[in-house]
Amino acid sequence: MDLIVDYGTEQYILELKRWYGTKKHEDAYEQLFGYLESMHAEKGYLLTFDFRKLKKQKMEWITYKDKQIFDIIV
Repeated sequence: MDLIVDYGTEQYILELKRWYGTKKHEDAYEQLFGYLESMHAEKGYLLTFDFRKLKKQKMEWITYKDKQIFDIIV
């Protein structure tokens, strides 16, 4: 995991990536899932930076295995 933010009683687990294609993005879900499992957390955040000119931005909650991931591509 790249960043853990403790705010009050909440803990936010973030994975930061650069866009290298769909396969790498799917691999990031698995990586974040592993971190969430080790931290006994139910949700995490995947922030992907896409520097292509014709990028597809998105912001949505997805379910990966039994974890909630807020998937953001900017």
